Amino acid sequence: MTASSINADLRRARVAVTSTFGAHAFVAGTIGPWIPRLKANAGLDAGGLGIALFGFAAGLVSGTRLAGPLTRRFGARRVVRIGVPAHAAALSLLQLAGGLAALAGSFVVVGIVSGLLDVAMNDEAAAVEESVGHRVMSSMHATWSVSMLAGAAVASLGLAAGLSIRTYVPGVTVLVIAVTFPILRWLPRRPSTAPGERTDTAPAQRSSFAQVVLLCIIAGASFMTEGIAAEWSAVYLREGLGAAAAVAGLGVVAFSAGMALSRLIGDRLAERLSASVVVGAGAAVGGAALAASIAARDPALTIAALAALGLGLGPAVPLAFSAAARIPLGNGRTALSTAVTAGYVGSIVGPLIVGLTAEVAGLGAAFVVPVVMCAAIAATAGATSAPRSPRS
Repeated sequence: MTASSINADLRRARVAVTSTFGAHAFVAGTIGPWIPRLKANAGLDAGGLGIALFGFAAGLVSGTRLAGPLTRRFGARRVVRIGVPAHAAALSLLQLAGGLAALAGSFVVVGIVSGLLDVAMNDEAAAVEESVGHRVMSSMHATWSVSMLAGAAVASLGLAAGLSIRTYVPGVTVLVIAVTFPILRWLPRRPSTAPGERTDTAPAQRSSFAQVVLLCIIAGASFMTEGIAAEWSAVYLREGLGAAAAVAGLGVVAFSAGMALSRLIGDRLAERLSASVVVGAGAAVGGAALAASIAARDPALTIAALAALGLGLGPAVPLAFSAAARIPLGNGRTALSTAVTAGYVGSIVGPLIVGLTAEVAGLGAAFVVPVVMCAAIAATAGATSAPRSPRS
């Protein structure tokens, strides 16, 4: 093959993997605005909805644990090519659910496919990084952040237009499959070894094990903080600081925008400064900004601090996943699925801890939790600067 054809293949592979991130996030984002309608259709109260949503969380964690064996057995490329349309099609289960058991079971299935696809697409992103010779993971996660917002916006427009969920969901499913089907054939092909597999099959050394633990702390703390910002920032601004309802919602917007922006430039910053500097300094700045806003108790300053928090934390997860994908654990395994699982566990635990803390000590004290998480990320950031190694 000529150099130009190889470069063209690499560009197409990057487009395909980036499209996978976009499709995954768009489907995930489109669920949220429809949850009240799903709750009403299933005839649930708040407690029943909580049980159903726990099914989604349980499915996500289960999917990440299934991903390792399946990608080693079939290859991440095949898992992604099947997982993208399956993820979109799984939405149909939600619209048909007519009770607690059905809705919880549907959320479990959607969660399993989502978690499985998450690991496989990050593995493919790591393969593209190795092929092109520079970092691309953060920019792909930026696509995820933007597409998540796009999915939520499209769902909100569908609700505003008066569409029924039985009209909306099939439309989204067909759209996602039609857009991604011709592009997914460009996913990178990796001969001789399965995704994430190295030629060495020795067990991980103690240093590798310690690094995996640190990367799991980074992923778990980052997801935890993201979950707190998404689910509790508006409540904190409204009930804790007395902001108007329209203003309170700006906290989530500020955090999400900051995260998307920093992920767009995260790869270039990591190449120039090192991953550990970007993750450590970002977490330190974001945590300090949030701590200052807690002390000031001012809504405008808090919104600005949430934007700084998003800017600081944005690159942490993609850089941690990139490092985890380069750590062999023996028997063809890498640390990627473990890091992704730790992230999802953090996203479940974080909002719960904030809720319990708020009950005991108030919302102001509860928002010290993400400050502590930022400190933990800053302290363990050195683990993200794993040396690059060939994937086969």
